[in-house]
Amino acid sequence: MSSPLYPAGKGFCVQLWYHMYGKGMGTLKVYQQSEDGEKALIFSQTGDQGRLWRFAQASLLPRIRPFRIVVEGMKAGPTQEGDMAFDDVQLTDDHCPPFGFCDFESNMCSWSNLGAEVDQGDWLHGRAASPNPNTGPSVDHTTNSTHGHYLYVDSSVGEWGDMSFLTSDVFQPSTRGHCLTFWYHMYGSHVGTLRVYINDRKIHTSGNEEGILKWIETGNKGDKWQEASVSVNHEEAFWFLFVYQRGMNTGGDVALDDITIHPGACYSEPTITPDSNNDLLSVGLAVGLTLLGGGIIFIFLFILNKRNQPTILKNDVIDQNSVFDLFDCKIDGTQHGTESNFSFFNNLYDPSPHVTDTTMGSSDS
Repeated sequence: MSSPLYPAGKGFCVQLWYHMYGKGMGTLKVYQQSEDGEKALIFSQTGDQGRLWRFAQASLLPRIRPFRIVVEGMKAGPTQEGDMAFDDVQLTDDHCPPFGFCDFESNMCSWSNLGAEVDQGDWLHGRAASPNPNTGPSVDHTTNSTHGHYLYVDSSVGEWGDMSFLTSDVFQPSTRGHCLTFWYHMYGSHVGTLRVYINDRKIHTSGNEEGILKWIETGNKGDKWQEASVSVNHEEAFWFLFVYQRGMNTGGDVALDDITIHPGACYSEPTITPDSNNDLLSVGLAVGLTLLGGGIIFIFLFILNKRNQPTILKNDVIDQNSVFDLFDCKIDGTQHGTESNFSFFNNLYDPSPHVTDTTMGSSDS
C-alpha cells in the first residue's frame, strides 16, 4: 500500500502504529519510494508482537525528487493464524525524537492509551490550565508556559476508582538495566493515585494487564511539577505503564510531562554495600597505613633530636640545667608550646678528669 506523492523535501520523520499478532506472523516493511520506483527500506519488524498496538518511526532520507511512503506486509507461511495492521501514519516537519524520550509538544510519541475495555478513561493531550478549576497544572514542564503541552486525565469524567492506562513502546532487556525519569503533577483535594508498572509478554498473556508495581504516589502534592525516577532491570522484553486511579470526586487532576527512558541505572541509585571480604581488606589496609605512619614519625623525631643535640668538645663547660622537652618545647626556661609532664633530659657526659664526684652527682640528680 502506498501514500500520495509528496514533494521533495517534505517532512523529516514518518511515524505510524502497527499491530502484529498471531503465530503465523510475517514481516512488516516500510519504504521511501522515489517517483521513478526506486525504494529505500526505512523500517522493518518481524514476528508476533503481542496483542497491543506498537509505535514505529523512521527518519526520511533527503530527496531532490517527489516520493511516496510504501507499507508492505509479507506472510510467513500458509498458516491463517496471524493478522497485520497499521494506522495513524503521519509525516512530521520535525526530526524524529530520540527513542525513549517525549515532551508531548507535537504528539504522544510512542505512548498510547491501552483501551480495549481494560480501563475506564484516557490520557489526554492538553496544554495551559486544566478544564477543572483548582486542579491540574496551569503550565507545562517543558516550556513552563501556557503554550507547552502535557498529558493529563480529566477527573470530571468517570467514577471513583476508575483506571486510566498509558503504555510505552517495548524495550529490550539490558545487563545495565533501564532508568525511567518523568515529571508529574498531582494537584487537588481528591487527586487519587498514580502508579508505574512494568509488564512483559509472559505476564500479559497470563491476563495481568498491569504487571509488576515499581512506583506509587497518592494525594495532593501542590500546584508544582515533581520529578521521579524508577530503575528497572528485567530479563525479558518489557514495557512501562502509567496507571491513574481516580479519586473520590472531581477535585483533583494528574498530569505527566518530559518522560525519558535510557539504558543504565538511575543516578539516584544507592551505592552498593561492600561485602565482608572487602571489610576485612579495608581494616587490614588501615592498620598497615597506621603502622607505616607511626614508623615515619618515629624516624623523623629521632633525626630531629640528633640534630638538636649539642657537640661535646673537650674542656667545655657543661650547663647542669640543659633540658630539651620534646612535647612542650621548653629549652632553658623558654616555653614554645603547651605544658607536658613528659620530657627528655640530656645528661651530657664530660670526659674531663677535673670534674668532681660532687659535681657529677649534682648533675645526675
